[in-house]
Amino acid sequence: MKPDPKDPSVLLLGASGFLGPALRDAFGAERTVTTHLTHSGEGSLFFDARFTRVADFVAALPGKPAAAVILLGITNIDHCARDPAGSAEVNVRGIIRVIDDARALGILPVFVSSDAVFDGSRGYWSEDDEPMPILTYGRQKLAVERHLAALPAPWIIVRLPKLISPEQDARCFVSGWVEGLGRRERILCATDQYFTPAAVPDAARAIAQLVQARAQGLYHLGGPERLSRRALLDAVLGEYRKFEKPMAEVSECSLRDIPVLEPRPLDTSLRSDRFKTDFGTPFRAAGEVARAAVRSHFAAHAQDGGK
Repeated sequence: MKPDPKDPSVLLLGASGFLGPALRDAFGAERTVTTHLTHSGEGSLFFDARFTRVADFVAALPGKPAAAVILLGITNIDHCARDPAGSAEVNVRGIIRVIDDARALGILPVFVSSDAVFDGSRGYWSEDDEPMPILTYGRQKLAVERHLAALPAPWIIVRLPKLISPEQDARCFVSGWVEGLGRRERILCATDQYFTPAAVPDAARAIAQLVQARAQGLYHLGGPERLSRRALLDAVLGEYRKFEKPMAEVSECSLRDIPVLEPRPLDTSLRSDRFKTDFGTPFRAAGEVARAAVRSHFAAHAQDGGK
């Protein structure tokens, strides 16, 4: 049954991060309710996956949402490795509780997972490939995926790659590169890490399409371009040099040279043919998105009078 048009149709749980605002735009602000845990935003409501019950939360809304997009979770990979039990309280047990509560109310659960469920031993992972995570964070995502996949339809799982923004955004590592190139600093960049980055607005629109179509199952939402982190930085550098000479020094390294608590998977590139076949919606190439981010930076710089 479709909700009253005046009622919110989508609940965005944990929407204060990078993807949340883009999802709100994709669905329409008037059709969404957004939640936060620690970083509140305009109109956002408090929700804690460990303690808040979906039924109690929904009872206070003007109407029952048709779907809940679950963005909740601790996403810092080293944090999860450092405290696997504590992070699992949110990333596994809390999210499973939310899923079960939502389903009991007839709300479609849409779980946002990650390319971190793969071990990185090769590229172009499809939805049919067996996940073998080497990260605590990836194992936590997979635990929720398996819980959801064992339940009757309807449900949706989307696996996302690294997301990047075509606009200036402090939460995007590409924007960090662009800012860093204007300073006398060292940018450490791995040459052996491969992925299929996607523009955050493109990923948000794809999720909205899946929900609005009442799709079912697992979908990869990777960008169309498999490239290395170094190649993505090259796209940034090429565009940057059209405006200014970079001041930073780029130092190449292996991903294994970067000090982290758990080794990162080397190749998490996703094959996203299922979404392309079902919906045909194009994603922008990562290089194009990165170049747009550079132009956005210099446009903002010009508006600020070059300060």
